[in-house]
Amino acid sequence: MHISLVLFRLFACFIGILALESVPASVKARPNPITSYTRLWAEWDVVPNTQWAPRSIDPSASSDRSVQIFKLQPVVPFRINDDWTVLTRTIFRFRSLPQADPVLGVSPAGLPAVVDFDQKNQAGLSDVSPTAFLVPNLGSDWTVGLGSSIVFPTGDGTIDSGKVSAGPAMLAFYHSGPWIVGARMRNIWSFAGDPERDDVNTLVVRGLLRYQLNRSWYLISSPIIASDWTQPEGKGWIVPVGGGLGYSFRLGGQPMQVSLEAYYNAVKPQFAGEELLGDWTIRTQWQVLFPN
Repeated sequence: MHISLVLFRLFACFIGILALESVPASVKARPNPITSYTRLWAEWDVVPNTQWAPRSIDPSASSDRSVQIFKLQPVVPFRINDDWTVLTRTIFRFRSLPQADPVLGVSPAGLPAVVDFDQKNQAGLSDVSPTAFLVPNLGSDWTVGLGSSIVFPTGDGTIDSGKVSAGPAMLAFYHSGPWIVGARMRNIWSFAGDPERDDVNTLVVRGLLRYQLNRSWYLISSPIIASDWTQPEGKGWIVPVGGGLGYSFRLGGQPMQVSLEAYYNAVKPQFAGEELLGDWTIRTQWQVLFPN
């Protein structure tokens, strides 16, 4: 697998070089809207009406909890020369997940047993994942990159993956006029970490469809589609559908943008035959832009 991955990267870089050589110098001189900015990006996702555990574990479990994920993700481009840029994105995840402590008691037969669960949310810093893309300068209309991503578990064992994982990553965006269309994706596999935790084999695809209505307002749809390949028969997929509205402004001369989005979780992962995740994900985003 490692040899094929290296060959794939070399092939993609070769294709990028060929594409770069075919771009006129006048086009290459125009700034790229993605690699021309450093971004301080904060994102908060809330999934209400989530069930903490399958009823096979807690017969009284109900959809009365919420999952909250706050991500701080600085995006920093490093220009190597006029032809190449390394685009980095590091995601710091803070999660609040529904958990429960068993309440011990005595069963009707007079034996020690779990008689209830003390439900609560466990919160803290979770996985940290830096990603780097090698991006050729294809002009102002295209951003294409190939790279790799790694994940480090930094939580206390209950809200992180418990595994060190890595894998290839790529992105492709077309931006012309009021439109930005594209996606970035990665697939990671675990190779170290807690041997008692489940292995990781996860695909994440984040699409982007953005339309600028005027100088300030824009429409945006940026669903995060994921699949846990370790789950049988495709039970590990989550596919949200939706979007929202964003606003660009300046505060003290500093360019910023905010958005509010809602996504219906049309496909949800299953645990012990049950869909525990809530039907809706509410997302707010805030970005501070620093022109390079």
